[in-house]
Amino acid sequence: MSLSDHLRYLRAMRPGLTPEDIAEALEGALPGAVSQAEKRYRPVADEALIAGLARFYGRPLAEFQWHNARARKYLTFYVQRALESQAPAMLTLRGGQTLSGRVVWWDLGAIGLQTEEGLLVVQRHAVIDWPDAEEHWWEK
Repeated sequence: MSLSDHLRYLRAMRPGLTPEDIAEALEGALPGAVSQAEKRYRPVADEALIAGLARFYGRPLAEFQWHNARARKYLTFYVQRALESQAPAMLTLRGGQTLSGRVVWWDLGAIGLQTEEGLLVVQRHAVIDWPDAEEHWWEK
């Protein structure tokens, strides 16, 4: 799961909290920085912001760094490569369940995964990990 999805999840667990409230609580955060971090499909480059968000939520910095290494853009590359090659894809969900199957379609919000049981529609924000998530093969 990307850092942006993780941040939105954590904020949703605190009803009424806005990105502006969080930015105000973080010393030195630029206006709109938290909102932008929640919307990015790519890794967040501002390490100070990531550290501040981890402190704000009372969570380990390593947790935020782990999610930051799993940007939605990287999941897109993995899913598209699996679709083109027809190789099985493995997706680990927030609840710990791992799904495996052939990608038959995907869009910005979901992935169609053909399994032995039939077609599963997996919401992208529920995917927290996949094989080689930190191996950015397309950058090599």
